Amino acid sequence: MTDRPRHWLPLLADLRAGNGALLAEDALAGTITAILLIPQALAYALLAGLPPQVGLYASVVPVIVYAWLGTSRTLAVGPVAVAAVMVSAALIPFAGGDPQRYLAGALILSASSGVILLLMGALRLGWLTHFISHPVLSGFTTGAAIFIVATQLSSLSGIPVPREAGFIAIFLEIGQQASRLNPATTAFGLISLALLVLAREPLKRLLVARGVRPERAAVLSRMAPLFVVAAATLVSAALDAHQRHGVAVVGTIPQGLPGLSLAFLHAPGWLALLPSAALIALIGYVESIGVAKALAFRRGEKIDPDQELIALGATNVAAACAGAMPVAGGFARSMVNFDAGARTQLAAIVTALWVGLAAFLFTGLLASLPKSVLAAIIVVAVWQLVDLRALRHTWAYDKGDAAAQALTIAGVLMLGIEHGLLAGAALSLLLFLYRTSRPHIAVVGRVGESEHYRNVLRHPVRTWRGLLLVRIDENLYFANAPRVESELHRLIVEHQPLNHVALIMSGVAYVDSSGLDVLDTLERGLSARGIHLHLAEVKGPVMDRLAHTGLIQRLGKARIHLSAHEAVCAIRGSAEPG
Repeated sequence: MTDRPRHWLPLLADLRAGNGALLAEDALAGTITAILLIPQALAYALLAGLPPQVGLYASVVPVIVYAWLGTSRTLAVGPVAVAAVMVSAALIPFAGGDPQRYLAGALILSASSGVILLLMGALRLGWLTHFISHPVLSGFTTGAAIFIVATQLSSLSGIPVPREAGFIAIFLEIGQQASRLNPATTAFGLISLALLVLAREPLKRLLVARGVRPERAAVLSRMAPLFVVAAATLVSAALDAHQRHGVAVVGTIPQGLPGLSLAFLHAPGWLALLPSAALIALIGYVESIGVAKALAFRRGEKIDPDQELIALGATNVAAACAGAMPVAGGFARSMVNFDAGARTQLAAIVTALWVGLAAFLFTGLLASLPKSVLAAIIVVAVWQLVDLRALRHTWAYDKGDAAAQALTIAGVLMLGIEHGLLAGAALSLLLFLYRTSRPHIAVVGRVGESEHYRNVLRHPVRTWRGLLLVRIDENLYFANAPRVESELHRLIVEHQPLNHVALIMSGVAYVDSSGLDVLDTLERGLSARGIHLHLAEVKGPVMDRLAHTGLIQRLGKARIHLSAHEAVCAIRGSAEPG
């Protein structure tokens, strides 16, 4: 019983095993991560179509909840770009232009996605996320990032574009209203964009050349957004850019943090937003667990996927209670946290305290911050997610996977965030069913005097008259059972006369009822013709399922063999086949 608190609260174990030096490292890492998180939180809230303070709310209580429950020591949770654009895609048609309904919908999405993740964790359903293949996830991330960049063109230029405009419509609107471009807004946006780009690799290389360690240089370059925000706010206020030049600014941000509330439980729209919440939960978890595993591997640490489901679920429920948008683990912030030396999730608590302090003390100073500066932060942050080279690499290896990846990118841009993801995932699953429904089946023979048996079409091998050795390289299940049966029948007819048929099942990890029916029917048919069926190299879990079937009882131990070589020896009646 004493270990249960440590299991559910991993931070407890880390704190008990830690020392003062580690706590100091966590405090420094948490402070540096907060410097990156504050401008990102404001920007991603605007990306989601929410007031900027909602991003700050999502960076305090939810971060603390994950810090206690998460098994990753360095994952930095908070608002993320992909989840933000998914929130926007779900709420624009839902709210119908009503700001209160829009905000209530965001809280419903947080709570619903959290409950979905909690249920998945309790029922150990993390394997469901595996149905989003890597090419589809890569295509979705690339498509979403390109779409996000397109949505920021309005804020960067000052040209008004309806929030519900699709990818193509955005460019059409900007082209038609190009005369409404605001030079001051564009200047703030482009200068910020240039500074943020220069602050990445060029600044990092400069710092390294000046003797700064590469890890520290990477962390320092990530702090640029906060300084750009501060500088832009001062310049905007000094020029009175909003009043004199028509620059759209953040405006007054309420000071402090709201109290925890369950008022959103009475808001309408839970069922209408449930599908969107499920997709947000799924993508948020896949993104978070991917980052968490990558960072844990670099330090030889372990991640508990089921506990991560519970941690992220509780975190999003807490986000709803705190008046915040859905959250997930962010790649850039987590890398900064990792490189800054974070050792435990105490660093995240430090980050949350700094963000909370900023919400109480500094929000009034941000009223003059141009929205185009936040748009520049979004563009620079998400552009690194665009990976078209991955599509080329996938195409070179597997054109089917590349088709699913390309469809996902095109679907996200043309059909919308959710429909694009579903289209890519559906094609990926269809391709999987198609491939596994056409399994590789090979006639094999003995390689020289060895005990190895290989495909007769690929290697010079020895075979024996009256004996057919067939290797099945796929699980036997309903989708491929008819084809396996047809192929086996064809091979048996082509290799007559036969006395023995041996199925080598080294590539079979699962046999369902349809697969068992194929084996059972084959054995009965062969037996009626005086031909003996043998099974070789059957995996333990498969044999456990087959052990009590009539098929195994009819075969008996004499016709079930540990290896293909043993089967040949037994059939030919000698210790070494002649």
